[in-house]
Amino acid sequence: PEGLGELTKLQLLQLQSNRITEIPDIIPLDDAEYGSSTFVTDCGVPSAFNETPKCQNCTMCCNANNDCFPQEETKVQKWGMEYGTFAAVLWACFIVFCCIIGLFLYRFDNRKKRGNSVRMSAERRLEEDDKYALSRIGK
Repeated sequence: PEGLGELTKLQLLQLQSNRITEIPDIIPLDDAEYGSSTFVTDCGVPSAFNETPKCQNCTMCCNANNDCFPQEETKVQKWGMEYGTFAAVLWACFIVFCCIIGLFLYRFDNRKKRGNSVRMSAERRLEEDDKYALSRIGK
């Protein structure tokens, strides 16, 4: 529809389920009265069209299943990241966490082995002292 962008007092525009393939560019509408239902179009996925219509200022997108979803930024998008970057950061954190756990277990195992070797050498020294004492003093 031509001329929609020129309507200055437009408060509500719902274009879903009417097979409009080219969504007009309009100024952002005030969503104070109607909330996320201010500007609704068929820009959702899965689409009833070969190519999903693009919408700049839509507040809600509906799909071919007549399910409608508000166009809000996700937490990841609010952090200024894309999902690929977020996945890479999450994967890197997991690898670092695994390395830290591995290092901790390695150090714990070494400390345990060192404690056993100290105990074994102390026991060996006591046995040698006993043998020496018995050989000098006798039974």
